[in-house]
Amino acid sequence: MSEDEKKARPYREVDTPHVHIGFDKNELMLKTFLMMLIIAFASVIVMGMPALIHILVALGSVLAVYTTIDSYQRMKGVELTYDSPASPLVAGMIVALCMTVVGPDLGGRAPYTVTALVGVLTMLVFKYGQGRYFRRKYINPAAGAKALVLLVLFGINYLAETFEGLFGGALDGGMIFHSHHSPFELDVLDPNEFVDLLEWGFTTELPVFGTELTATQSLFFWQTHSWIGGAASIVTLIVGAVAVYWLRYKWRIVVSCFVSMLVLSVVIGMILTGDYSIWEMVSMRVAFHVFTGSFIFMVFFMATEPQSTPMPEISQYIFGVALAVLTFAFQLYGIVGGSILALVILNIATPFMDKIVIKKAYGFKGKSAR
Repeated sequence: MSEDEKKARPYREVDTPHVHIGFDKNELMLKTFLMMLIIAFASVIVMGMPALIHILVALGSVLAVYTTIDSYQRMKGVELTYDSPASPLVAGMIVALCMTVVGPDLGGRAPYTVTALVGVLTMLVFKYGQGRYFRRKYINPAAGAKALVLLVLFGINYLAETFEGLFGGALDGGMIFHSHHSPFELDVLDPNEFVDLLEWGFTTELPVFGTELTATQSLFFWQTHSWIGGAASIVTLIVGAVAVYWLRYKWRIVVSCFVSMLVLSVVIGMILTGDYSIWEMVSMRVAFHVFTGSFIFMVFFMATEPQSTPMPEISQYIFGVALAVLTFAFQLYGIVGGSILALVILNIATPFMDKIVIKKAYGFKGKSAR
């Protein structure tokens, strides 16, 4: 556009309100994938072959859908939705790392068919579909796909046991929804039952050194009953923090959510101690509520997705606090993977959070306007 054309326009253009990070979208996606690859490597060390298979299945299913879309668009001669596989690679890795593996000592067997289904839904419906028909991703693709499958499997698991064979008898294996996560089976609010839960689900032994880890130690370093992305929570914390700083993620969401969950954990640990000291209960509560895989990975790599989370700074703080409160409530109710449901609920509320602050179009009327 020439200078004369710009002057003739009724409005002057100003910079859009996004943060310039110094590299384009594809480079951002590739660097994000690299960050998650480090987490994936650590998770495979902790969880072994099941985690690796989930990662390969998730990446394969997402890339298969991407390749199909890309081939169809090239054949029709239309504009390509994705000019590289970088964004689908990130989507596939997020799918993989937000899936759950239940340790063999708990009798779990992770259903890889569910991982493939979530991968296909993520790419086809919640990523490509949202972008094409709504021009915006209102719901985080992986979170939306997993929440949908979670609700379907919940119904199958409780209302139609005959369908269980479709997934190789793995609906009780804990991939999306384990029956012991039901509010009818767990009482996370009761301090003594809460400790029993930790000891049952998270106490483990380091395979090489033969050292037995307490539940609290396991939640920090070596989770075999967790989201794959949180198998080594301390690694996820370090890598996530580096990614937030290096790749300019929405750090206000991360900080407000993390701090809020930490405060909630400390408060409930101090109030409900049961047969344990305040220090013991607080440390266990922080380990469980803050460092469980379904929270710590979600905060860094799902709750910061650009389009499905608020843009105004104040709304990002509100989003982070609300995400922590909702996730905490779901955890207390016994839905251990409730962070996904909390994220989807707040994704839907994001346009309203944007409107709280953004009320006028960007730019201002120039002197030459009539």
